Amino acid sequence: MNFADNWARVFVVITFLTFGEAQIIGGIVPNLIAFSLFLGAIGYFAATGKMAEMFGWKNKK
Repeated sequence: MNFADNWARVFVVITFLTFGEAQIIGGIVPNLIAFSLFLGAIGYFAATGKMAEMFGWKNKK
C-alpha cells in the first residue's frame, strides 16, 4: 500500500462520517443556509466598513 492509498482511505472515512449518516433536510441543508448567511454577513460588513474604504469601494469622508 502506498502513500496515495492511505490518503484515499482517509478521504473515504471522512466523507462517510460527514455525509454517510446525515439526513439531507435536517442536517446538511440548514448548515449550508447558516454558512451562507455567515459569509453574507462577513461580506456586508467588509463592504460597508473600514475595509471598503481601504480598497476604495466606499468614499472616504
